[in-house]
Amino acid sequence: MNQAEDIQRRDQLCLELPESFSTDDLIGTWIASYSLNDTDTIIINADGTYKQIYDDPDSSLFYESDWANWTIEFRESGYARLHLKGMRRAGEVVSVFERVGGGVDPELYTSIDYCENEVVEMPEEIILIVTGASDDNTHGIALRQVRLAGSDWTWSFQYLDE
Repeated sequence: MNQAEDIQRRDQLCLELPESFSTDDLIGTWIASYSLNDTDTIIINADGTYKQIYDDPDSSLFYESDWANWTIEFRESGYARLHLKGMRRAGEVVSVFERVGGGVDPELYTSIDYCENEVVEMPEEIILIVTGASDDNTHGIALRQVRLAGSDWTWSFQYLDE
């Protein structure tokens, strides 16, 4: 992907947060899928805790975390970063997912916030970029994984209406 394509893609994905955005919009169940049958589910509670449930029946991989802490970081750029302590990064190679304590080893992988075009380190957590969403997502936001250097894709979690 060349630089112009990267900028165009970033502009399509990194929509401004709605003016009405608040942390209450994060509360609920969010789901991402990386292949045909796998699901990565995050349940976010108002008390500052979350749970991750990853299920990939094709590879017989199932993981359910204990309740862990989350925090939100509002950025000058107008975006926010959701910090999920101890979360495991799915959608990558198994060794990244199975990392003890979660997060991504910054000595092995460079993680990039593509909305702000800067490197972020997340050795004991996963950071999701909170952006606006152009689809019919209930809260008008998406939770986007930061990109690992060398990868062209960007996965996002969508709110699950229950």
